[in-house]
Amino acid sequence: MTDISQQFSFRRFVMKRFVTLLFLSVTGCSGGLKEFPVADASGVVLCEGKPVPFAKVQFNPKPVDGSKTAIIGKPGFAFAGEDGRFVMSTYGDGDGAVIGRHIVTAVPDPGHPCNCHSDDITPLMEVEIKEGQDNTFEVIVPVKQKKSKPAPDVFSDPE
Repeated sequence: MTDISQQFSFRRFVMKRFVTLLFLSVTGCSGGLKEFPVADASGVVLCEGKPVPFAKVQFNPKPVDGSKTAIIGKPGFAFAGEDGRFVMSTYGDGDGAVIGRHIVTAVPDPGHPCNCHSDDITPLMEVEIKEGQDNTFEVIVPVKQKKSKPAPDVFSDPE
């Protein structure tokens, strides 16, 4: 083999390996991400007993006591309708939530004010999703705290 043909042969070898590695990194060696089993889950978001329209609801899988893995499931999401009702989605539209215990958060839509407040960090409740059972929940968003008067500034000049 000449020098030039050896260089082309080496380049072809490197290019084949690069394309193979690129393909495996994009598609994954095991056929994609692991999907955890899900079950239907739905409910209604309420504020002072009234539906909260268009609230964002999230079910976050909770680690099992004694579990040594950080991979416990994929969160489920939903947006409530005008009537406050929601259907959870994890891998596809309305497919439910991962089976097991979850921490639930709900955030009212800023475009539809109500007398309640929550954020997507503060847990509102804990639920358990069970296969073959009715997983329907009432998510209660707490009433806004009334602002208290600020404490007097004891270091200010009394004049």
